Parts: sequence; structure tokens; C-alpha cells
Amino acid sequence: MKIAVPALVSAALVALSCAAADVSRHAPVKVILDSDMIEDYDDMGAISILHALADAGECEILATVSCTRDNGSVAAIEICNAYYGRPDIPVGCSKLPSAVKGAPGGHRKFLDLQKKYPGKFKYANSEQAPDAVDVYRRVLAAQPDGSVVICSLGFLSNMRALLESKGDAHSPLDGKSLVAKKVKKWVAMACFYPEGHEYNSDGDAVSSKIALRDWPTPIVITDFQYGRHLYAGRAIVESDIENSPVKDVFKADLAPREAINPRSWDQLAGHPSWDESAVLIAVRGEESYFAIENGFYEMLDDHGHDIWRYDPKSPSCRVLQKTPRIEVGKIIDELMLRKPKTPWGKR
Repeated sequence: MKIAVPALVSAALVALSCAAADVSRHAPVKVILDSDMIEDYDDMGAISILHALADAGECEILATVSCTRDNGSVAAIEICNAYYGRPDIPVGCSKLPSAVKGAPGGHRKFLDLQKKYPGKFKYANSEQAPDAVDVYRRVLAAQPDGSVVICSLGFLSNMRALLESKGDAHSPLDGKSLVAKKVKKWVAMACFYPEGHEYNSDGDAVSSKIALRDWPTPIVITDFQYGRHLYAGRAIVESDIENSPVKDVFKADLAPREAINPRSWDQLAGHPSWDESAVLIAVRGEESYFAIENGFYEMLDDHGHDIWRYDPKSPSCRVLQKTPRIEVGKIIDELMLRKPKTPWGKR
């Protein structure tokens, strides 16, 4: 059954979102999005709110790349870009040998998008897409110094490969120097507090260790604990929006209301919003809706075991709750419900 979001509720959510972010005084944030788009679907919620924020003039999307290989991840990204009227955003795929490969069972919902939206993507298999590192280097080299925010929602393969890249036609700088020159900060959904294992950190654990150790600019981490009980997505599933790849993906996996119980991953408000929180941080800042604790995550071995090191002098941090999660979830829902300014069209 389709349920239209009441106008009064929608207006209240718009007011809440606008009140929290007065963007009139700020230039759009330049963002590169790095997603796994392989099993969990908060990646699709994250890319949708990034486009909604771009429609509002809050950010400029420089590139959208995949950190997974040999699957439909890049095509899913392309379809979402096309839905929001930005089919020409550069895309790429990790070519690192250690990068996560394949299409597990949960990937089916992303592959199904190719059947529903033919002609809206170039790369049915992500292996066909350009090397993500080449995309990073080309895009970064063309930007002003210290201006780019990288937002990673998945495995850290591309972060490592970028750091280890050599000078090329785009820039004579090696990867670490190029990042230090062009990147303002890296926002990552990764790690488990105070120590343990987390999906994104574990997938390509050696790359996680190298990337977190060697990254030369501040890192802002939204870890497992923050996003676990931040829920959104039910609103778009029960909306009257049609022909939306975002709704398609959420509808395919979100647990129905009658299946919800205190122990289920999904709750009445929707799915845990790990990745959406990373996009909010990347665009609106880590102190917009969040408290911060300075320090850094360290990988203790080559198998994904991490530990949080509190350090008040560190330029890096992890985020904690400031605005109640239920209110942040409403902000995410309101952004996901925004229809594209030019759906399926070029700007």
C-alpha cells in the first residue's frame, strides 16, 4: 500500500532541515563519494541525500566511485546519478587486487536496477569502469588546494591505492602528497568502538591498516556505534514516489512493519543509517548534528581488528550523538523524499 507523506509533516521536516543548515553563507562543499554498493543499502540512501544536498546548492559532486569489483556497483551508482539528472559525474572502480570482488546474494537488488532502468548506465560490470585511482587523481589535481572532502562508505581499498599512487599526467605528485595538497578531510564510515571488528574495516583489512595509518589530512569517523540506532528509509518506501532507484532498493530489503521486533536490524522508522550519517558530516560538517571526540582509529593487525585511541590533540575525531538520533533520522528522510530537480535529465 502506498502512503502519501502528509503535507504538514513534510513541511515540518523541511523546516527542521533548513533550520539546521543555513547554507546561504557557504560555498558548495566539493565531495568525492566512495561506495561499496554491494550488499547493504544505506549506500543508496547516502548517495540520494548527497544529490538532494547538491540540488539545494550545498555541495558539488566531483566523482562517485566504487571500492568493490566484478559486480553491478558502478551501474547502481550511475543509475542513481542519472535519476538525479547528473549522468556525467565521473565514475570508477577499484582495481586493487585485494579489493572485495563479486556479487553476493544481497547484491541482487542492485543488479535488478539494470533490468528496470536500461540505458541509464555504461558499465554493467564494474570491471569495465575506469580505475578509481585515475578518477581520484584527475579530479583532485583540478581542484583548489585544501578544498575536497572525500566521503567513503565502504571498504578502504581506494584510499590505500590513492595513497600509493605515483605521479602521472594529472599531477607529478605522488598520492600521499596529492591528498595532502588537495583534500580538506576524509569522512569515513568505518571501525568499531572502543575496539573490535566492523564490516567496512574488515573487508580489505590490509588496506584499512595502511589507509588509516598513512592518511595525511584529518579523518572524521562515523563508526558502527553511531549509525546502528539511527533509522531512516521507511518514509520513502511508503511514499507515492514512483520510478525511483532509491525507493526500489529500500523496498527490496527493508523489513515490513509486521516483522519488526526489538532485536531486528530494521525498526519502524527504517534501516540503520550508517552511510547517510557520513554524507551529512561531509556536507554539513561534523559539528552540525554531532558531538566529536578527538583521537584516531588504529588497526591492530592485518585482519581488521581496530582500536580507538583518544587524543585531544589529534586533528582527527569520531562522532557522537548531539542532536537526538530520531531527529537526525527525520532529516535524512526529508532529504531522501526530495524529488530530483531534473529527474533522468541533464542539467
